[in-house]
Amino acid sequence: MTDVTTAPEYLEKTKTRVRIFTPSGVIEGEYAHAPGVRLSDSLRNAATGERYMVLTDVTIGSGSESDAATPPDQAPFILLSTAHISLIVPLGDE
Repeated sequence: MTDVTTAPEYLEKTKTRVRIFTPSGVIEGEYAHAPGVRLSDSLRNAATGERYMVLTDVTIGSGSESDAATPPDQAPFILLSTAHISLIVPLGDE
């Protein structure tokens, strides 16, 4: 008889609010990563094998000053192609 082990229903995660700059705009959201792992290490590991970055509680802006009067879009989550990320800035307590 084969012993099958199952994964836990969830893995503990730490969330870090980040601001991401892309050619088409600026995105802010929560990035979940393993607790005790630095954000930079988590992103480096994810970048080597992941084509998409998952963000939750997202605000999407155009990044253009001419569109400053337009309210940003909101989304509960997005999948962002890592190929389109120019810069990631972790946001502390603002």
